[in-house]
Amino acid sequence: MNLLILLSGLWPVIQPPIGDSVRQQIGVQAYTGFIIPHAPDLKAISQTRPVGAELTYSRTTFNRAAYERCNCFARTGAYVNYVAFNNPAELGRTVGLGGYFEPLIRHRKPLYFSLRATAGLAYITRVYDAESNPGNTFFGSPLSGMLALSVNAHHRLTQHIHASLTASYNHISNGGIRQPNRGMNFPTLGLGLVYITNPAPLPNPAYWPKPTVNNRFTKRVMAFGSVRTLPQTDILPETVGWLWGFSATAGYRISRFHAFTGGLEFVDDGYIREQLRRENKLTNHRQLGLLGGYELWLGRYTFTTHLGWNLVQPAALPDGRLFQRYQLLYTVRNHYLVGVGLRARLNVAEGFDLRMGVRF
Repeated sequence: MNLLILLSGLWPVIQPPIGDSVRQQIGVQAYTGFIIPHAPDLKAISQTRPVGAELTYSRTTFNRAAYERCNCFARTGAYVNYVAFNNPAELGRTVGLGGYFEPLIRHRKPLYFSLRATAGLAYITRVYDAESNPGNTFFGSPLSGMLALSVNAHHRLTQHIHASLTASYNHISNGGIRQPNRGMNFPTLGLGLVYITNPAPLPNPAYWPKPTVNNRFTKRVMAFGSVRTLPQTDILPETVGWLWGFSATAGYRISRFHAFTGGLEFVDDGYIREQLRRENKLTNHRQLGLLGGYELWLGRYTFTTHLGWNLVQPAALPDGRLFQRYQLLYTVRNHYLVGVGLRARLNVAEGFDLRMGVRF
């Protein structure tokens, strides 16, 4: 509490005045959880409980233009955090920073809720080493990505101070850039306080006209790219393989928020090409797959989850032809799209990518 009061006293000095419709929040949170051992050989190293702390800063704009970006009022902010896995020899600790997007639910009530999507970077102090740390196949590189989905309950203690209870599902992975990269999944439960520097009037969007869906048929073309790194061997150096591809999807919006889509995805993966070359298998390394699934549309934001089936793939590719494709996209000027994607097979993430495209 003293930290919140100190920060609130300093804030007017370091922050210029802002409009009445913009609310600023400073938050602190402590949390603990457990590690999910998603393979039998990870059970022994997954017995400890992570503990962590987080400091956040966010802004919420309460006007109609902000509401129409996601059909909600949302906090957008940044965080810094610290997590200790209580296994310093093998798992170490992480220090992270990044951003988040947090739509509010029942924002005018004393007890209200929110959903938070978090993305950032995590620096990990202990990673895999064949000689000194062979059991830690969670992390292959000190710098990794951090993703989290959270459900939050908030209670207004005063006009300025709100208490929060947060359940999060956290994932740390380098996206397949360096192996091994099995990634760590660890749910957490946290308690926190939020200090609102300038409580703003809370409008009721129920009185605003609802936007309509002008075109229920949607079509989209995306291009994407990433890198993946093959580890060094006794005779071969570490090698970077470039990944690129494109996808074309079409579908139908059953409402402002929900759509079903399907299409094709082509992937040229330099990691697989180099892997086959090392094994003296001069065969096709490209993939062509069918996609089908669900999309959640929140104003300018679109979250897609597709199930994929490879029509064409290298014969040596493990785990069959089935895969999952996830995307988080943002619409720019109504037609252009930017975002990130994740491709996974069963419980193993193949890698993240950056993507851009156009919607027709």
